[in-house]
Amino acid sequence: MKEKILLVSLNFCYPLVHGGAIAQYYFIDGLKNDIEFVLCTQVNTQYELENIKLLQEKQPKLKIYFTNNIQEKQPNKLPLKPTIWKRIKRKIKKMLFKKKTTINSVLTQAIVDDDFQNPHYCCIDNYQSEKFIQLVNDVIEKESIKQVQFDFYEAINLILAIPKRVRKIFIHHEIRFKRLKLMYDKSLLSPTYKNYIIDKTELYEKLLLKQMDSVVVFNNDDANLLKEICKNVIVSPFGMPHELIYKGDISHKFAKFLFVGSESHRPNLLGLSWFLNEIYIPYINEIKYPVYIVGSWSDGIKNMYKIYSQIVFCGVVDSIQPYFEESIFVNPILTGSGIRTKVLHAYINKVPVMSTRFGAEGCYNEYDNSHLLFFDSAVEFMNAMLNITVPQLQNLALAGFDYYNKEFNKDTLLKKRLNVYTI
Repeated sequence: MKEKILLVSLNFCYPLVHGGAIAQYYFIDGLKNDIEFVLCTQVNTQYELENIKLLQEKQPKLKIYFTNNIQEKQPNKLPLKPTIWKRIKRKIKKMLFKKKTTINSVLTQAIVDDDFQNPHYCCIDNYQSEKFIQLVNDVIEKESIKQVQFDFYEAINLILAIPKRVRKIFIHHEIRFKRLKLMYDKSLLSPTYKNYIIDKTELYEKLLLKQMDSVVVFNNDDANLLKEICKNVIVSPFGMPHELIYKGDISHKFAKFLFVGSESHRPNLLGLSWFLNEIYIPYINEIKYPVYIVGSWSDGIKNMYKIYSQIVFCGVVDSIQPYFEESIFVNPILTGSGIRTKVLHAYINKVPVMSTRFGAEGCYNEYDNSHLLFFDSAVEFMNAMLNITVPQLQNLALAGFDYYNKEFNKDTLLKKRLNVYTI
């Protein structure tokens, strides 16, 4: 009889449009013949409801329970007034965009998009409804659950809502206090306030992690950060689902840089702003390639760069496959935690990767990094670009592909995760 695991997640795991979805779905699909997974989640929008239907079609044997929180539209109600902070952000953006078309957006976004002023990151606790907590407990009883897996920080406090007899596993996609520490110098707020936010977050996060029977992270750096406080820390990374592997041959030529990511994920916003403002635009006459940006970006950001025809915002696309052709994948990420899904996606599709060292966290090791071109400054980037040849880029792409197949072998990854569930 297969082991039964209850997955509790507030983030959808299909379609595969972001790293969090890929990280969850990889094992739901890969271990479906070994583990009987049961999913418990919430649905707050029609879009999320459609995602649940898509997931059920892809995984017909997966049992899915959810609370439906979609509310009927009430047209007679007046729209809520925006918060003071939202009004301030709106005014700042208007003033900045009115004065200049291109500005130092790293500084600008530090003002209008700051983790230390975002309730999502400043509030250590996450609201859980009585309805959802009751559903989780009902499913535990109905399905005779002995092990529960929580995914993402948003679900960390649910450990306090389930029976003590149940084994508790936490999948840490991004260590919250680590992220805040990395954002420290990028925020314009006072050190006193930032230290307050970090200290309370770290205290709360570690307190709940100590309650978990096992904590799973995706790279050794995160494991080392948590090993002193957790009962059992396991490094168990994920790979690329088969449907995201589609490029069989290495490109014969290279015609563009490719950045993949949306503005809503702040590490993308900060990283892309830094890359464009500090590297690409100052050296635009020497760089021979345009940069294509795939993902959802606001008109405000796009307007900053509209005078540069070489900077192309492609929007949300159905598939990244055609954009991988003849591309050099650029990954200027400066903050965050976990593993870089986008880098793995490039590796397995034989696309050469240029990345900051931090941005490739979990995708190389100190003994094996010849499959990447690193840059942490404009000087490093330009030295690499001015001397690289097409054969060298092709060799880089092949090296990344080989590294993925060695370090992210599917059988090995699935065995590691299966061992997490062994009592």
